[in-house]
Amino acid sequence: MTATRFCVAAAALTLAASGAFGQTVLPRNGLIPEGYVTVQSSISLSLPFDQSAPVDEQVQKAQKALYDIASRSCSVVVETIAEDCKITGLTNNVDMQRGNNRDGFLSVRGQINMAIKLKASAQGTK
Repeated sequence: MTATRFCVAAAALTLAASGAFGQTVLPRNGLIPEGYVTVQSSISLSLPFDQSAPVDEQVQKAQKALYDIASRSCSVVVETIAEDCKITGLTNNVDMQRGNNRDGFLSVRGQINMAIKLKASAQGTK
């Protein structure tokens, strides 16, 4: 449990320090600034489970894969429909499914919440 909390804290610090999130600072009260909209993105990954490797290392690898995708989500949004983007929330769930001694896998699911400022062309303005 402590390792999971550490990974979440480390990922949050990494995401906060990333330059991909533009210049806008979101208010601490949780309100979205005027001119911004919220966007949610869900991710689901399945990774093979290695019986010979420690479970906690594999969980961290699965979470890292999710966080790597999450850290690039704002970049994708800015490349397509937004002027600015901030991750406002991130969740993850990791499940281990064991099959016939060899057919196990880790499933990691996450929800990314973002506040974005749409480009004028994406808003349909003239």
